Amino acid sequence: MIHRIDDQDGSLFLSERRARALKTWEKVVEAHERDEVIEATVTQVVKGGVLVDLGMRGFVPASQIRRQPVGNLEELVGSRLRLKVIDLDHKRHRVVLSQRLVLEEELNAKKQELLGTLEVGQIREGVVVRLAEFGAFVDLGGIDGLIHNSELSYARIKHPSEVVKIGDTVQVEIMKFDPEARKVSLSLKHALPDPWDEHAEKLFESNKLTAQIVKATPNYLLVEIVPGVLAMVPKGEFDPNAQFSPGQEIDVTLMTINPSTRRITASIQHVADVPAEEIEKIAEDEKADEQSEESDSGSV
Repeated sequence: MIHRIDDQDGSLFLSERRARALKTWEKVVEAHERDEVIEATVTQVVKGGVLVDLGMRGFVPASQIRRQPVGNLEELVGSRLRLKVIDLDHKRHRVVLSQRLVLEEELNAKKQELLGTLEVGQIREGVVVRLAEFGAFVDLGGIDGLIHNSELSYARIKHPSEVVKIGDTVQVEIMKFDPEARKVSLSLKHALPDPWDEHAEKLFESNKLTAQIVKATPNYLLVEIVPGVLAMVPKGEFDPNAQFSPGQEIDVTLMTINPSTRRITASIQHVADVPAEEIEKIAEDEKADEQSEESDSGSV
């Protein structure tokens, strides 16, 4: 690059360094116009971020290095970053870059690709990333799905930590999803062995079992007869004057079993047969209670 001409004899003063810097600047401007990714090495930590070598110096703010905050910037010296230009100062030839933008664009592309492959009924592997009172959030590889407490286990649970913890790798079933809202409902229990099959040898009428009370009301008791399988003890099949509480163990006799509806009635004291319509009404009340609990806790 000619940077000076001698007025007396016309000698040309040339600079290879300036020519290289100008070529680099032109490439940076072109990459910005085309929205292209530039690779550069981190050379130095400065206030607020790091400098990278583009053939010229470029600045990457600390907030633009990763999607999450970076702890020790010194650890980045010597590493290669994939960057996009986010600001240019043409007068001073200064450039500000971002790797975070690249990572977020790649993540969004991955989400779109994943959404195109999701189908209801699929079994997918994911990682538990967050727990809430109403369920667990699982990263499917770019998209988070929710496993509601009712879908974490066949047994009734109060908190997802009873079944999973953050960092667990789990196999989940896709229950439903909304591609536009990017919301996915998952089930963990559907990918697990069915307790009705596992404990089939115990599920027959007149069998006597030790059960644990899950819910106690004046009209019925809800008891877990084997892990993951519930039975209802209707009014008339327990002493209304006795005190019952969740967690209490009681001996029951199985009265009726309907595998198609998965409804079981049991008795603590086999005093009288309960009309079928009363059992059906109690079952409907229990289902309504469950739906009310789910709507209170939130949905995907």
